[in-house]
Amino acid sequence: MHTQEPDSAIEALDDSALRARLARSDWEHDPFFVSDEQVFRLFRRARGTKNTVRTGLISEVFSQRLLERARKFVLRARIFPGLIDDLARASHELASCMWGHLLSSASDAAHAEKAFGQLFERRAISFQRRLLPKKRKLQMSLDSMDEDADEGVSATEELEELQDHNTPDLLAARRQEFERANGRLLEILTQKEYATFVWLYGADWQVQEVAAALKVTVKSVNNYKNSALDKIRKEFQQ
Repeated sequence: MHTQEPDSAIEALDDSALRARLARSDWEHDPFFVSDEQVFRLFRRARGTKNTVRTGLISEVFSQRLLERARKFVLRARIFPGLIDDLARASHELASCMWGHLLSSASDAAHAEKAFGQLFERRAISFQRRLLPKKRKLQMSLDSMDEDADEGVSATEELEELQDHNTPDLLAARRQEFERANGRLLEILTQKEYATFVWLYGADWQVQEVAAALKVTVKSVNNYKNSALDKIRKEFQQ
């Protein structure tokens, strides 16, 4: 195992050198590879000092790694195609849900700085378990619509048509867009605003579920949601 370089030494790099260092991917043999745990620590330090440039840069890198972990998990756990019929969407939902936990839970954040892979598996399994009752409910709804299937294109056919267009170039573009947009969200939203937004709109949680996770009232969740949406409108509709 390589000796980990101190956080301070990596933080001292300029933006170009830092991006190049974080892009190194051979974790087994490259002594300059920066672990997921250390990348997340660097992100938290940059966010804590309100260094928006560094926050955006590091969050893009971490989002990329998180997406790759999510992609592997949803395939291994058969979330795709079993529970979500689009690989990119399944990966994005799991990655966003993980970001929500990392920003809203001090214990999760501390765990991630020491053993990120272990934390990821634990939260990914919870994500999968939340999907199961929703899948059953959706299946019951689809079954009740079978008699009307001849009146138009079925939901399954529409999904297959969409999947046919998921070319490698398109998937890469989606991934880059997620990394860019997610990085910007992490810059402009507070931790609770971000967690509320991704859980409500990315992971399809109920307001009451978000309130329980954040240990706040439903009214507070609605305030976080409205504040997040207002900031997002201003940021992306300019």
